[in-house]
Order: sequence, then structure tokens, then C-alpha cells
Amino acid sequence: MRYSSLLCILACGLTLVGCTTVKEARKVQNDPEVQLPGEYTMTAEQAGLRTDRPMSLAELEAIALKCNPTVLQASIAVNQAMLALQNTKSQYLPTASLSASHNRATANRDRRRETTRNTGSYSGSLGLNLVLFDFGQRSAVIKQAEKDFLAANEEYVAAKNQVVYTVRKAFFELKRNIGLHDVAVDAVQQYQDHLEQVKLKREIGASMDYDVIKAEVDYQNARLKEITTANSVATGWADLNQALGLMEYPAYTLGEAEVHEYTQNADELMELARNCEPSLAAMRYDVEVASAQIDEAIAALYPSLSISLSGSVSGPNPGLPWLWNLNGGLSLAETLFNGGRNLRAIRLAANSLRLARSRYAAKEQAVYRNLIVAVLTMNRAKQSLEVAKLSEKSAQQNLDIVNEKYKHGKATAVDRTDAQVSYSTAKADVVTAHFDYLEAQTAVAYLIGE
Repeated sequence: MRYSSLLCILACGLTLVGCTTVKEARKVQNDPEVQLPGEYTMTAEQAGLRTDRPMSLAELEAIALKCNPTVLQASIAVNQAMLALQNTKSQYLPTASLSASHNRATANRDRRRETTRNTGSYSGSLGLNLVLFDFGQRSAVIKQAEKDFLAANEEYVAAKNQVVYTVRKAFFELKRNIGLHDVAVDAVQQYQDHLEQVKLKREIGASMDYDVIKAEVDYQNARLKEITTANSVATGWADLNQALGLMEYPAYTLGEAEVHEYTQNADELMELARNCEPSLAAMRYDVEVASAQIDEAIAALYPSLSISLSGSVSGPNPGLPWLWNLNGGLSLAETLFNGGRNLRAIRLAANSLRLARSRYAAKEQAVYRNLIVAVLTMNRAKQSLEVAKLSEKSAQQNLDIVNEKYKHGKATAVDRTDAQVSYSTAKADVVTAHFDYLEAQTAVAYLIGE
């Protein structure tokens, strides 16, 4: 067997082992067709956004989970944690090394003569090494990788929850702005009608110039309010489209939203959060990772026992037979002194465990505080909605009465403006309270991980 043939066989074997992985990596590197949603900005059509009918909140949530880059990033983090776990578990397998070499040398016998001797040698070796026992150091490292993988899965769920919450919040905020804009448009129409009435009354001498000026000012203020709310609507659409993972302004409309109503108090909701909220779960795994780091640092104090086997062949030419040798042995390795690094590593690991526990406690406290605020906001919004509906009804009746009095000269322009402002404010309060209530319910769902 020629030496070049042996190298060729070796190269082909290595190529066959890694060709699939290399091919996949090259496709990710160079082929746009294999890019996943979230690696690029999808169009509204690709995302499945419909413009022929209203889009419900549930449909928009599904689009965001498909298109938003945050979800893909969290998914990749899970995959990386899985690969890290597989690499860590491979420490229980032996390591193998293979080498082949060819050396040539010249040996000049006399510098006055041009005669040289050219000699060569061929050699190859195969080695195996396996750690038999390390007092739990490898198992501690594997435990850390396992908990990191579980934490990555929880963080993936948390990323999806964050995306859904952002979509819900943008959805309800946009609907709120649309409702307030509708109120502003209606107010503009009311003030415009009033302005025309005042002008007609001024022509027949039934009103003063002040009434006309006052009506004109009220009308222009109403138009300014309409412009302001229209801008808020446009901003709301931009926020919602960004939450969906889009980079365009498609002409779609919003449909209905189903929101679960929570009636539990903050303590009951906190118990749900401890069981369901993924960020808290991820932090619990971080605590276990820190605990395993202490095990690893302590195990590093003790020696490790390993076994090694190796074989080598060599010869002056590529033809057989070659000389061969086998080597094997057990080794017990222990670091006697390294400047105290192992002991400091144990202290660092203990501090990391305390820090991980503290971060979990801080997260618990923050979730509990936010749940209290959400429950209070929800209860207040519910009560405010009932009051606002009554105020709207009362303001409507008052406006009708004042308008009738104004027609007969028994109410002033100021009275009429006040009544219109009260009615518009009451309508806006109904819209605000309604969406405050829905947003509070959405916040509770997010905080408990549902």
C-alpha cells in the first residue's frame, strides 16, 4: 500500500463524516432560500396578513410569532444550548487522534565535495484517551449544561409571551386611539353644525359677533383635536406593524379580540405566576446551574484518573513491513499548587449561587408588585367604565337640552360649548376606561405567563 493512498483514504473518510454538516452550513451562509422567518423582514402577504376582511387579535398574534425576529433568536438560543449539552456529554467518550507524517533529510559528508545522502522516513500513529474518574467534575458540568438547556427553553417561551403581549398592547392601544379619533370626528361635526347655526342667527340679528367668534374657535380646537388623534392612530398602526415584525403599512382592519377575564386577587395570581411564568422558571434553573458550579469547583480539588492507549508504525519507505509499537497506561493527575485558584473558584461559585438566588427573589418581588398594580388598574377601570357610561348618557341628555334652549335664546354660546365639551369628554372617558380594562387584563395574562 502506498503512503499517498493511505492519506487519500484518510481524507475521504473525514470528508464523508463532515460533508453533510459542512453542506448545511454553506447553505445557511450562501443560500437565501433557506433563511427562516425572522432572519429577514417578511412582506405582509408572506406573513398571511389579510386585507379583504378584519384581522382578529388571535390571527395577528400568530403572525407575530412567525415573523418577529425575537422569537427566532430565542429558538436559536435553545438550539445552541442543546448543542452545548451534547458537547458536554461527549466528555464521557474517549478522544481519538490520528497522525501520519513523512520526513526527508540530507546529510552532507564533505563540504568540498558535492555528494549528499538523502534519507526519508514514514510514520503514523493512533491514540485513544479516556478519563475514568474525576470525582464528579464532568457530571457537574453536564448538570450545568442540562439546566442551561432547560432555562433556554423557558426563555424561548418567555420571548413568545413578550411578543404576544406587545401585540396585544399595541392592538388595544390602536383601538383606543381609533375610538378617540371617532369621538373627535363627531365633535368636529357637532361644532361645525353649531358654527353654521350661529352664523345664520347672526345674519338675522339673533346673536352677537362674540357668539360667531366663540363658535369658530371651538370648531378650530375640535379640528386640532381631530388631527392629534389622527396622528395617534397613525403611530398606533406603526407600533402594531412593528410588533408583528413587518416593515410596511398594509391596509388591513382590526377585528375582534377575546380576552380572558381574571377575578383572582394578587396573591392567587402570584401562585399561578410561580407555576407558569417562564422568566421565573428560567431563573430557577439559573440557581441550579450556579449550584452545580460549586460541585464542579470542589471536584477540581481532587485528582483525575485516565487511561491511554496508542499505537505507532514507522518505516524508511512506503512499502510494508513497517515497525510498530503499542503503548498503554493509567495516569493519576493532581495539581498540587496553582496559586489558590481552585479555592477562589469555589468562593466565586458560592457567590454566583447567592447572586442567582437574589435575582430570583428580585424577580418574584417585581412580578408581585406589577400584579398588584394590574389588579388595581383593572378594578378601577371596570368601575370607571360604569361611571363613564352613566356620564355619557347624562351628558347626551344635557347637550340635547342646551341645544334646544340655545335655539330659543335661553342658553348662551358658552353654555352650549360647555355641554358639548362635557359630552365629548364623557364619550372619550368611555373609550379610555374600556381599553384600560382590557389592557389590565392583558398585563395580568403576561405577568402570570398565560
